[in-house]
Amino acid sequence: VSEETNDKAIEGRATDDKSTEEAKEIDVLDEAPKCDQSTGTDDEIADTEQNILDDDNSVAYEKNDEKIEELESKIEKLEQELREVAALEVSLYSIMPEHGCSSHKLHTPARRLSRLYIHASKFWSPDKKASVAKNSVSGLVLVAKSCGNDVSRLTFWLSNTIVLREIIAQTFGISSQSPAVMNAFTRNRNSNAKKLYKNSPPMRWKMNSGGKHARPTIMQFPDDWQETGTVLAALEKIESWIFSRIVESVWWQALTPRMQTPVEDSSTPSIGKPLGHSSADQHQSTFSIDLWKTAFCDAFSRICPLRAGGHECGCLPVLAKLVMEQCVARLDVALFNAILRESENEIPSDPISDPILDSRVLPILAGNLSFGSGAQLKNAVGSWSRLLTDMFGMDGDDSHKDGQGAGGDGNSRRDGAESNSFKLLNELSDLLMLPKDMLLEKSIRKEVCPSIGLPLVTRILCNFTPDEFCPDPVPGIVLEELNSESLLERFTEKNLISTFPCAAAPVAYRAPSLEDVAEKVADTSGSAEVEQRALMVQRRGYTSDDDLDDLGSPLMSLYDRSSPPSPCDGVAHFSTRQEGAVANVRYELLREVWSEHRD
Repeated sequence: VSEETNDKAIEGRATDDKSTEEAKEIDVLDEAPKCDQSTGTDDEIADTEQNILDDDNSVAYEKNDEKIEELESKIEKLEQELREVAALEVSLYSIMPEHGCSSHKLHTPARRLSRLYIHASKFWSPDKKASVAKNSVSGLVLVAKSCGNDVSRLTFWLSNTIVLREIIAQTFGISSQSPAVMNAFTRNRNSNAKKLYKNSPPMRWKMNSGGKHARPTIMQFPDDWQETGTVLAALEKIESWIFSRIVESVWWQALTPRMQTPVEDSSTPSIGKPLGHSSADQHQSTFSIDLWKTAFCDAFSRICPLRAGGHECGCLPVLAKLVMEQCVARLDVALFNAILRESENEIPSDPISDPILDSRVLPILAGNLSFGSGAQLKNAVGSWSRLLTDMFGMDGDDSHKDGQGAGGDGNSRRDGAESNSFKLLNELSDLLMLPKDMLLEKSIRKEVCPSIGLPLVTRILCNFTPDEFCPDPVPGIVLEELNSESLLERFTEKNLISTFPCAAAPVAYRAPSLEDVAEKVADTSGSAEVEQRALMVQRRGYTSDDDLDDLGSPLMSLYDRSSPPSPCDGVAHFSTRQEGAVANVRYELLREVWSEHRD
């Protein structure tokens, strides 16, 4: 019985274990994926998983590519900016604006800026070209403003700006006087803008009551720096600003101080001492002539110290002439107004047009209008004009172009200068020495005093005093006739000066002609003499790359390269360490450009 009981127990446990195992198998089968419901195989499942991984990798790769492109773009922009900064540094900010005998050296800024701009125009994108143009113009404005009222430095940058503009214009075959430059203003603009810029007059400047600050008339300037015409127009605007600053500085530094109480030469008798009338007049005339000659020499030394000292200078010679033309025209008005005062005690009314405080600076006494004073005035004007012609070449070239002085000698040039410089004073002197009844003829008046209107002519004649050279007073019928005609002239002749005191014209910049700049920009289209000088300028050494080395090793520029280095002066020490020095990236980037386009 016990054995049977044990056998049954053992069979029962086996049955339970078997049922338990079957239950576990059923559970496993329930948890297993139902393959009969899927249409894919194991290989396809593996491919799907691989595709998911590939998609993730491709997205990551695309993001990396975009980031790499973004970084490359930033690096390219930074290299472009570094290159432009290096060009501005070596062309503008590291330059000593001093006059020198070498035109090649003096116009280094113009050559280097044009070198980079020409390379950008030929090989770079329009956006990069526009960036170079805009930054170059901004740099020129900055260095010009930094000069303050230093006339010599302003003249240095004015000469460089003009040469830069002409180099660019000739390189691209664009005349700065042609409509191509003004088309930069009108392209893609409306009809109103076209009317505004098409035939724009020379840049004019408005002065305040003090006359110390000049502001240009506001003109909308297009922001299309990809066009070369825009660059040329912008450079000419800079020239106008610098030129106006020079004229104002020369006026206030060299000419205006002489209009106050001048220091008289102790060797000459004072006007206040008892002298004869003719002796006093002669002394005042001599004193005035010498005073303004000294003022002209002072102005010349401020504009170009080298030429004023009798040496050759590399700056454009025409600049001093253009500046002095503006200053002399303003001085002409000032002297004219002071002479026409009825009394020496009249107070000056305007710091620009009527600024003279001391009547001793006048070539004739104020209010003393006679035949003799007219001759005295003519003598003073002739003396000043001859000096201006010898120093600046004023009016001599103009008179030759106009057919005057056909003989080509120095006397003819001086005669032409006498008729052009001090226009109002010349007309006043001719008017005082002319028989007064001849003024009834309109043709005579146009020949003798083409700028003075009848109201002023009448004022002059009313104050005319007979003397030993012309003892007859002005006939009353002449004054009556001129008075009646002056009413009609107000409506027919708008360009004549009819009010007193006369107003000085604003500063007007006239860009130098190509002939005046040809030698400095190596233009070979002119005469044989100009061509030969231009080739000499071209054959000058290329020094820009050497200057890059100096900027990389700044202490080397303190030593003279012409002499052999001495062990005790430290030159050898710096030269040996130069190769191991860390090179500036911006200079290397600029050197790559300059190696393709030598200046």
